[in-house]
Amino acid sequence: WLVFLIVLVLVLGALRALLPKEQPGTSRVFADRAFFVFLLHWGLDKYLPAPLITQVQLLTGLRLLHYRLQGAQLSWSTHISPGAQIWTPALMRFGHLTYIGDFAHLSAHLSQGDKLVLAPIVVGDRSNVGAHCKVGPGCTIGSDVRLGALCDLAPGVILGDDVEIGPACQLGMGVVVGAGARLEPRTFLNSWTTVPPGELWGGDPGRRLGDVALTPGELRKRRRRRGE
Repeated sequence: WLVFLIVLVLVLGALRALLPKEQPGTSRVFADRAFFVFLLHWGLDKYLPAPLITQVQLLTGLRLLHYRLQGAQLSWSTHISPGAQIWTPALMRFGHLTYIGDFAHLSAHLSQGDKLVLAPIVVGDRSNVGAHCKVGPGCTIGSDVRLGALCDLAPGVILGDDVEIGPACQLGMGVVVGAGARLEPRTFLNSWTTVPPGELWGGDPGRRLGDVALTPGELRKRRRRRGE
């Protein structure tokens, strides 16, 4: 069984190398060449390897090999939990020691009427995407970010370094959260909201509650990360 799975991953990687590459941008459903390229990659990923390798806890290395062969940029220290759904991996980049929680859903594509939108997803070093989180296309998550469980990031969200997002938060399209900021659990931010660096926000709709108070230990840890 293990040999079969390894051969399957290698064959899929070879097939992808022969297919045209997916490119960021917008295309029309069943009308543009870019859409059919996406459809080929999506079909291979959805119907062949996912049911076989995503739910097996001991095959973390095989999952990483699969995603690398499908074009994702990641290191062997990246952890993608069993049950996590990674769609359009060719447009994703995961940093060193990044953790993707169980049943998290990361998708670099989005259907809008008769259009298909493809946009990269970037997750920085040492960042944690919690279980059951949803991350849309075009999102950028900085380094040392903690994204709590059940969070929902609409397309185009940008999280700076050292950001902490509490569980069950919802961030609308184009939200920007500055470095070192924090969101209380169940915070809702309307589209195009900007949270300045180092501020604490909460509520529905989200509003400023004050500045983030760092403990001495957190300050030392942050300085070490920055090489100060």
